[in-house]
Amino acid sequence: MDLKEAIAERLVFIDEYLSVAEIPVSQRVTQAAILFVQDWIIEIEGDDKTDFYVKPWFAILHHHVSEWYRDHYGPALDHHSNSTATGVVLVRGVPVEVRVPLNRRTVKTPGETFWLHFPVTIEDDEDPESWLVGSPPIERLDRKERTKLNAKLAGVGTGLRCIRINLMGIKPHDDTVSGFLEGVLPEFESAAGNILRKDVAGRGTALWSLQMALEKTLKAFAQHKTGSFRQTHDLFVLYDDVRDQGIGAKRDLLKKMPREPQIMSDRYGLGGTPAIAEVMNAYDAALAFVSGASRSFARDLYVGGARFLLKKPPWLELPQAAKGEESRK
Repeated sequence: MDLKEAIAERLVFIDEYLSVAEIPVSQRVTQAAILFVQDWIIEIEGDDKTDFYVKPWFAILHHHVSEWYRDHYGPALDHHSNSTATGVVLVRGVPVEVRVPLNRRTVKTPGETFWLHFPVTIEDDEDPESWLVGSPPIERLDRKERTKLNAKLAGVGTGLRCIRINLMGIKPHDDTVSGFLEGVLPEFESAAGNILRKDVAGRGTALWSLQMALEKTLKAFAQHKTGSFRQTHDLFVLYDDVRDQGIGAKRDLLKKMPREPQIMSDRYGLGGTPAIAEVMNAYDAALAFVSGASRSFARDLYVGGARFLLKKPPWLELPQAAKGEESRK
């Protein structure tokens, strides 16, 4: 049995462990390689496991692990679930998907180093129009319409990025606060997905998701500041409970949301079909409200706008001898 076969035999068990632990597929290659070294390698002739991740033999091992995952998972290996967020804008009155990058990479030295960005605004070298998926031709919009579209794209991109960054590293830790906030960005993505449905039946569900995003934010903020929150769906009551706690969002934005009885009716298809303009106004208002409120949580970590210069991990580059062997295959 050669090294590749030995690795493959044990990866079946390692991958099962990572699956039970609910590790995303995109993150499993390096973790599996590390677990193989830690749990399955007993001794290395002429070497040891100290700082193994920078040693040439680990690059070879990592290469075989990566091949196994590529064979078994294919394109799923490249899906980074937390690298983008889905939003929505109207183009010629048609809901269009907006795929917002939450992190960015820009190369400094090709093949060696890159900058990892954590943006909260639209950066100078970005083109938000490139985020559109399946849009009507935007080059046929007149200047006024295109300017308006770019403002909407900036609002959606900035809103989703701020929510993601601002809800990281909140202190002190509170399981209730964390539970609420972990669901906020997914609610916006769910709302966008339902607005993007080809039928209109998803609009009521989209409004319910927006209601939940607002509720979770307000209840989390109340818990964060006072240690408790009110059990109600009324957004105005929830807002008034924290008005004096320094919440950085305008109450008037809540007026663009349908009231809770209407949202409940729409959710179950009992209140007719909400107009697309009404749903989009609610989406924009909810995004602006939560984006503003998210800035008001105390935190011990903030990376918004930061850039980190990173070098290529050493295990991604095969040693020269191993490269030659690979090329002969």
